[in-house]
Amino acid sequence: MIEVIVKNILFFAQAAAPGYTLFLQMKDDDERSLPIVVGQFEAQAIALALEQIHLDRPMTHDLLSQVITNMTEGLESVSIQKLKEGTFYAELNVRNENGIEKIDARPSDAIALALRARVPIKVSREIFDEASIPMPITNEGEQKSEPSLADNVGEITRRAELRFDLERDLREAVSTEEYEKAALIRDRLNALSVS
Repeated sequence: MIEVIVKNILFFAQAAAPGYTLFLQMKDDDERSLPIVVGQFEAQAIALALEQIHLDRPMTHDLLSQVITNMTEGLESVSIQKLKEGTFYAELNVRNENGIEKIDARPSDAIALALRARVPIKVSREIFDEASIPMPITNEGEQKSEPSLADNVGEITRRAELRFDLERDLREAVSTEEYEKAALIRDRLNALSVS
């Protein structure tokens, strides 16, 4: 197994199925990265963990991280150990009194938890060699300029915070029976999900 870091999270609006792609990279190799498609909520959870932003109420990954911390001896690492028909499979390596318990997980969830617990993210060498891609190269032979991780994470975080605010406003509008206002907020939420 090799240790990787989150290199970037990019949103591809022009793809056949618009969405986020997470790029993992070995610490000592900036020429190749492993792309993993993740959902909007998982991208937001990863972005919030990278920025170390703590919301007033715990998100699902925050809650699960607390459960693991309080009910076991902690998360030791996460590993992406299998690739089957284009789907990555990951495991949480949780330490308990009997040793290491391996728990099946989606890579996006495992990475979101690893970032919160500040534990290593590992990938099988075979999978990295098979599925990694070269970093984009320009005609001049230099790496293509792309938005930085901080820029991308900042945008994802901004969208997550806006979503949470809109969801709170929607609950409030419904509870006070302001249904026209609720419909407008719902439309803004729907537009945010598409863009």
